[in-house]
Amino acid sequence: MRKKYNSLLFHLLFLSVMLVMTACGPPGQELTPTQFNATETQPSQNHTPTLQQSIPTETATPIKSLTICSAELPADLLPYSDNSSINKSNLLSLVYEEPFLQIDGELAPLILEKVPSQADGDLVLNPVLVQAGQTVVDSKGQVRILTPDLQVRPAGCRDSDCVITLDGETSLEMDQMVVDYKLREDLRWSDGTPVTADDSVFSFDYSVNLTQTSLSWALRRTADYQAVNETVVQWRGLPGFTTADLSHFFWKPLAAHIYQDSVNQAAQGINQIGYGPYTLSSHVGDALVFSRNPYYFRAEEGLPKFDQIQVRQVVGRIDAAWADSQNSDCDVWDSTYNVLASPEFFGEIQTNSNFDALVEAGDSWMQLVFGIKPASYDDFYNPELGDRLDYLGDPRVRKAIMHCLDRDTMLEVTLDNLGEVWQSYLPSEESALETTQFVNYDPVKGVELLQSVGWYDLDGNPSTPLQSWYAPNMPGGAPLSLDFLISPNPFHQKLAEVIQMNLAECGVGVTIREEPIESLYAPGPEGPLFGRGFDLALISWQPVPGGDCQLYQSWEMPSEDNYWIGTNIAGLLNEGYDDACAEAVLALPDEKVGADREAELAFLNSLPAVPLFSTPKILVLPAGGCIDDGISGEKEFFTGIATFGMGEMCP
Repeated sequence: MRKKYNSLLFHLLFLSVMLVMTACGPPGQELTPTQFNATETQPSQNHTPTLQQSIPTETATPIKSLTICSAELPADLLPYSDNSSINKSNLLSLVYEEPFLQIDGELAPLILEKVPSQADGDLVLNPVLVQAGQTVVDSKGQVRILTPDLQVRPAGCRDSDCVITLDGETSLEMDQMVVDYKLREDLRWSDGTPVTADDSVFSFDYSVNLTQTSLSWALRRTADYQAVNETVVQWRGLPGFTTADLSHFFWKPLAAHIYQDSVNQAAQGINQIGYGPYTLSSHVGDALVFSRNPYYFRAEEGLPKFDQIQVRQVVGRIDAAWADSQNSDCDVWDSTYNVLASPEFFGEIQTNSNFDALVEAGDSWMQLVFGIKPASYDDFYNPELGDRLDYLGDPRVRKAIMHCLDRDTMLEVTLDNLGEVWQSYLPSEESALETTQFVNYDPVKGVELLQSVGWYDLDGNPSTPLQSWYAPNMPGGAPLSLDFLISPNPFHQKLAEVIQMNLAECGVGVTIREEPIESLYAPGPEGPLFGRGFDLALISWQPVPGGDCQLYQSWEMPSEDNYWIGTNIAGLLNEGYDDACAEAVLALPDEKVGADREAELAFLNSLPAVPLFSTPKILVLPAGGCIDDGISGEKEFFTGIATFGMGEMCP
């Protein structure tokens, strides 16, 4: 049996499994954690932690424990560091909780008292005088130095209609966003010390020199981060920068009373203290042991449900974890194993009545990217000198191709409907589009659009590609035949075959070309993706801080001028799209829905890529008995996670 879950809360799904599940089967040998110094990079000779077996007595109450198998363990459990791994965010949720949850696209407070808002006065825009040479955010949402000819939003300006160009002489005021975040007063570190605003500021100060992309994006837009009092921390943005994404600008607290003098050393090893439901009590070899945090702010409600969680690293291929799961050596098999890359194991999980697969819809998305402007066009377009024909320059051709793609069937055939079809660059729960604005599967409309551009079945043979009948920038009689660039991944191969078949039905010829990963993603100009040397390409982007519409803004186009660095591999150059995306990036919470809708429509009108579907991750656990099937529905289940009202324990 499969269970399918919303992508926005999958990291909390992992936590909810920890909070709700009971061990499946009779209690056996239990792990007794041994404390260790969180500032030590490794145990000393005089302090060697060991995992010991407890000897149950007749009066002893067996502890509730859980074993999670993982393909890798993180190098540290600091909320911010340069060490990262697939499993780190999962394990961090046991020790450090997020400031907010996101439910149906809306923020809800978790370790904070409330979500800041303009209505309550803890989110304000203050007009501030700016001067030449100062760092600001321009009207496009980019961090820039204030110089003459820079386009900016003056104070009070909330869209592109009131943008001005700096003349270098007139004094200027710009809005500075200020947000107050208030911590829960009952939040405690696992040693009983109160969590304070100073702990969050300490975490911010520590993160300044880190290189994480999401951190650098937030840090570059931050002017100041200070404690107002014991529980309130205040963030000030650069002049000109506003955002609805408040979660990026609160730094998870780091225990200043523990790490003040040793945080750099702690970053080299697994640290211990946290304020979440668990605290790390032992790290020995390839195993981490987490025990209840006695000071957890929901402890009076009997949470978490487990006394102890062991996370084991199972080294080797995916079949090693599968064997351990079948031998009951793993209660949970986490998403570090790429189940989808091993179809034989995924098929066995689906048909094995002893296991369930909890599926994350995913926040990264598969997309079919159009090579709108190849790098060879950067000087000028001349097919007689070898330039690729301009098949995709007209947005109507790109929209026709999207109409010709049956993405629902594609998802069913390739992922057994485990992902989620996206209608734009946003997942469905965040999208502001109306259903009437979707670009749905409609091959008849797709062919009509192609004909409106000048592509016809001139030879009367439906099995051959359409031909140009004076299509723009195309010689007469040229066939509509495109190269399709993919990786050797079996999933990509299967997906490409479906796309090829769909487009053939609309008269678009497709030749699939596989490239090894190392050459596919090689830097430009040699690499075909970042060198902008392709017709169609199948890729998956990870989420971009601030919004994925930024992937295809004009200045993100890799070229010789920027050393081939950028995400706009499609080569889209569209000022209207740039402006709509900038307004979505700079939108305040009350403006977000409208700004997102306009940016999504701009995306669908310019269409640098066809959004296909999210790429799922999978958590495997024994069927039945571990998650209460009596919970009333999926939506309520996730609301339950948000409030930690998870229902009854499994028997």
